[in-house]
Amino acid sequence: MIWDKLMNAHRPVIITLFTVMIFSFVASAITPGSALRKVRKKYHKVVSMQAEFREVFEWEMTGESSIRSGSLVVTADNRFRFNTPEQLLISDGENIFRYNRVKKQVIIEPVGENSDQLLPQKLLLDFADGFKAVSLSPLTVDGREGFRLDMTAEDPETTLLSSATLWVTSDDLVVHRLKLLDLNSNSTTYYLSNIIFDQPIDTSVTAFTPPEGVELFDLR
Repeated sequence: MIWDKLMNAHRPVIITLFTVMIFSFVASAITPGSALRKVRKKYHKVVSMQAEFREVFEWEMTGESSIRSGSLVVTADNRFRFNTPEQLLISDGENIFRYNRVKKQVIIEPVGENSDQLLPQKLLLDFADGFKAVSLSPLTVDGREGFRLDMTAEDPETTLLSSATLWVTSDDLVVHRLKLLDLNSNSTTYYLSNIIFDQPIDTSVTAFTPPEGVELFDLR
């Protein structure tokens, strides 16, 4: 009888502790490999992504860095638009247009095999391909529960990268930061905000006509 009374009195505490134990077990069951598979599955289904970005490039040898900010649009069919105050980088899926507003120059080149690994679609939607997860660290991402996922390239000579790191929010598996390390240990980090998925992207958004008065280099 006394035991029953004690159990009834402490039942809410016991249930709470039991619930915490279950969630702790589930959280610990998430491995780097399973986290990568979940993120990869989500982004393979993405048709388009829009976001604002801040890109930080750091040179390993000199310790110097450059920062640029702007907006981006990326689609699964290799169309994209990167817009900064200094430059517009745009592709209709067949050709890449590089418009330098400062130098008033436009370079046009075809999308080819050599550029495939460096296309924004490859970097921002298919970033998980060609990598294996090595470690996962729970942490706060943009004020929410998330994790950091460290990866190494399976074939660095093909990806032209040695490693990549993702900062992901747990509830929606959205990548808010992406750090890429190239074969010379130079790093490029993308900080993404105001991310929108799968909105229709009209072809006019990724079309480009060189403005009058620019110096044109057509490499097609």
